[in-house]
Amino acid sequence: MQKLIDCVKKNTVKNTTEIQSCISNMLCSSSDPIPLSEDNLVDALEIEGEFLVLKLNYSDFEDEQKSQKIKYKISQALSVIVSYEDDDASYEDIEKFVKYISNISDDKQNSTFGIKNVDKLSEFPITMLFSGILPINQLKISVGKGIHELITSDDNYFIPRFAKHRDDISKEVGIPILPVLPMFDEKLKENQVHLVDLTDEKIIAEFEVTQKLSKDTAEIYLLKLFYIYKVLVDEKQ
Repeated sequence: MQKLIDCVKKNTVKNTTEIQSCISNMLCSSSDPIPLSEDNLVDALEIEGEFLVLKLNYSDFEDEQKSQKIKYKISQALSVIVSYEDDDASYEDIEKFVKYISNISDDKQNSTFGIKNVDKLSEFPITMLFSGILPINQLKISVGKGIHELITSDDNYFIPRFAKHRDDISKEVGIPILPVLPMFDEKLKENQVHLVDLTDEKIIAEFEVTQKLSKDTAEIYLLKLFYIYKVLVDEKQ
């Protein structure tokens, strides 16, 4: 436990005691249904980047379907560790969260969870630790109607194509690039793209392609994003 406490101290500048308590309570022993060790948590905290702790109730799952708060937090973190409390009546609730998080996690992320037995659930029986949050992964892409309709028209093509594009960028810049979730913005022109910094909601890049939209012209957007990411990584380093 001391190793975990020291690690939290090293990585925090305020609310250290509160955060120590919160993360320490995530531990699940070897006698619990699914253990979560001190090493799991220390390894996550030692990944380069910032970290965030989020506490939830099982009833928050329904709200997540609308707000997608967890989904967007996951899209920014290289590691996601979740601790669940089980009072012998929470299996279905835990299963829903585990499946949801697994489905939206990327293969570049570490995703781990533990389950601990409790007599009574606490106010917040779920604790999530997001770590390895790097500035380059704190971006949002807003797109116009035409682009949005194109990239959602053929998941079998665009999902693996975007994954390959992220791999190419990651190899070029030496940093794992996580999926950026394009969001339709009705205020943008049909073929327009805005790249937004989530930390301050400022537009850091914008461009538009005049050619007729197709899978071929989508490659122009990907090429532009490739070079924008290269510039951003150099600036943020």
